[in-house]
Amino acid sequence: MRVGTSLFGVDLSAQHSLMQAMNQLTQSSIRLSTMKRINSGSDDPAGLISVGALEAELASLEAASRNSSRAVGAIRTADTGLAQVGGLLRDIKANIIEVAGGGLSDAEIGAKQIEIDAALEALNRIGASTSYGGQKLLDGSGGYNVSGVNSDQVTNIEVYQNVGGGTQALDIEVTAAATSAELTFTDADATLDADVTLEVQGNDGITVLEFDAGTTLTQIAEAINLESGTTGVSASVSGNDLTISSEGVGSEAMVSVEALEGTFDVGPSTTAYGTDVVAEVNGVEFTGEGNEIHVSTSALQADIELEGGFTGQVDPITVSGGAMTYVFSPDVSDTSTLALPNINAAALGGSAGRLSDLASGGSASMTSGNLEQAMAIVDKAESQVLGARARAGAFEKYTIGSSQNLLDSMEESVSEGLSMVRDTDVAKEVSNLVRSQILVQSGISMISLTNSRRSFIGSLFQGIT
Repeated sequence: MRVGTSLFGVDLSAQHSLMQAMNQLTQSSIRLSTMKRINSGSDDPAGLISVGALEAELASLEAASRNSSRAVGAIRTADTGLAQVGGLLRDIKANIIEVAGGGLSDAEIGAKQIEIDAALEALNRIGASTSYGGQKLLDGSGGYNVSGVNSDQVTNIEVYQNVGGGTQALDIEVTAAATSAELTFTDADATLDADVTLEVQGNDGITVLEFDAGTTLTQIAEAINLESGTTGVSASVSGNDLTISSEGVGSEAMVSVEALEGTFDVGPSTTAYGTDVVAEVNGVEFTGEGNEIHVSTSALQADIELEGGFTGQVDPITVSGGAMTYVFSPDVSDTSTLALPNINAAALGGSAGRLSDLASGGSASMTSGNLEQAMAIVDKAESQVLGARARAGAFEKYTIGSSQNLLDSMEESVSEGLSMVRDTDVAKEVSNLVRSQILVQSGISMISLTNSRRSFIGSLFQGIT
């Protein structure tokens, strides 16, 4: 038996085995305590890169999901404000109808005007104060900026989408103005030769008028005009021609004149219809509804209301701004926009006028005598508010809803993939831990045995002495 100062091979083997078992025990303990398989680059270099990429993607998805939640909150806040505005407009309309119904004293009409003034003030306040998270929603900043509008050519323009959010110039040329429905009766001496009973019908209603022989065309026109509020039909005389026309324009405007008794020749057909405006916007032709064209292209969505009778080139109009812009995906260039209206009495309305015209002293106030104009203004404002609510609701349901569903699905998939790469396989690591503990205990026993062997060898020297 040889004895030296160096360790025996079996000693080194026992020590190395113990160190390896201790390292495995430490690694399993760390993985189980952190519940992560990768705790340092040395654990899995390639896996560490994958974990970093997946964690970054998951963080982006979670941020996009928070954007969706914030957008829903903003839209629902705006919808609440718009609903209140709708209620105010209904109250204003009710007051107009009451005043138009007659029977109210001047004091009562004045009281109705006070109510309308208060409603307009409340409407302006809602537009100025409705906000979410410090962002104003209905003061006009939530929509697009439109400049260069010539009111003699364009009475109203509403932009719903400006793709890209940059500055866009609108090149508009009106090739055909909207027309009213017209029928013409011609009489050589501008006087009826025999009795006639006429049924006159328009978009608003129908009436029956009786005329005796000798009635002039002017008298017929005056009788028809007296019923305009009932029928929506007016008449005018030029020489020997009596023109009977609809008060509205467009393909839905109609007028019908039929002789129930006698003869009244208005041409081959007793019914006529108007025509819609035709215009080119940035080289694309659109046929409108009445004086309004609905522009829908890959770059622009807007409603443009043109001045009645106008044809030719419209002065340059510029659209800019990005309205309310949101990102519902990890790609910041993938944006979605929603335009909210400017809730203000000076902004709501159309070709008939603005809501501010209903205020005291305005051209459509309760004492102005222009109650039909007032009703037309309120009808247009209601249409604008309801349209805004519908677009906001559709944006929430489809744009945000579908994006949120996709984000949830992607978040689940990425989280699952991240867990598979990064997280600890508990069953496997518990097994490794138990195995390492056994190996450590075994290694310690082996080292103790080799130490006992050295002690035995040392006892041989005691016999020499």
